[in-house]
Amino acid sequence: MKNILLMEGSSQPARERAAHLGQETTAEVYVRALLAENPNLQIDVLYGADEGAQPPRSPENYAGFVISGSALHAYDNEPDVTRQIDWVRRVADAGLPILGSCWGLQICAVAGGGAVERNDAHAEMGFARKIVPTTDGLGHPLLTDRASAFDAPCIHYDHVSRLPEGSVLLASNSRCPVQAAVIPLGRSIAWGVQYHPEFDLPHLAEIYEGYGDDMVGGQFFDTRNMLDSHIADLRIAAEAAVDAPVVWRLGIDTDILDGSIRRTELRNWLRHLGE
Repeated sequence: MKNILLMEGSSQPARERAAHLGQETTAEVYVRALLAENPNLQIDVLYGADEGAQPPRSPENYAGFVISGSALHAYDNEPDVTRQIDWVRRVADAGLPILGSCWGLQICAVAGGGAVERNDAHAEMGFARKIVPTTDGLGHPLLTDRASAFDAPCIHYDHVSRLPEGSVLLASNSRCPVQAAVIPLGRSIAWGVQYHPEFDLPHLAEIYEGYGDDMVGGQFFDTRNMLDSHIADLRIAAEAAVDAPVVWRLGIDTDILDGSIRRTELRNWLRHLGE
């Protein structure tokens, strides 16, 4: 049995808001996805944004460290952010393998001396389309079994604008140049993706419901009715066959609908721990 330390990226107010809405936290979503790949994992959750937070064991007693998503911004000099960056550095100095999604990739980049910026031209809402592995990505175990171009659940306004020295870019698309990368940190190497292999369609629907007002009237949805229709489609598609009209309407395929394909990077990282 492998012990995994998972850092919940959300602040306490964000977790309380999710509980009030009856929604999963980002850590709960990640735990569910990891256990779908290996039900024998022992996963401890670290609330890294919280003052004084500590894991049940010291970092050296874990096989790996996972960082969930978050609505925080890696460039903000606030305790909820800087505490988590400090945890990344501490875990890296302990030599733990690291996997980060979205926020996880971004704070690994900052921890290593890179940069993260907000740029709405690079924002992706719901799905990252046509992600293409680089030459380095084609040969890297993080993307083993990925197609030559694929879609993935994704939601972000911020993006990695500069990778740290020594990093290797593994995948890009036309919307966001850094979709996957490996980043050297301390005695470790972080594997990170800008998308969310741990997300499923019901969780995307929850995010739209929770933060929908921020998405209306901008580049994503002209009206609340359009957003509500999209949320309904996501929930229907979660139970639909791949040839269903709603699936066509959303422009998605098995790389989104099939959990085994969607979680490819999680499975590959867990295999990496077993080597």
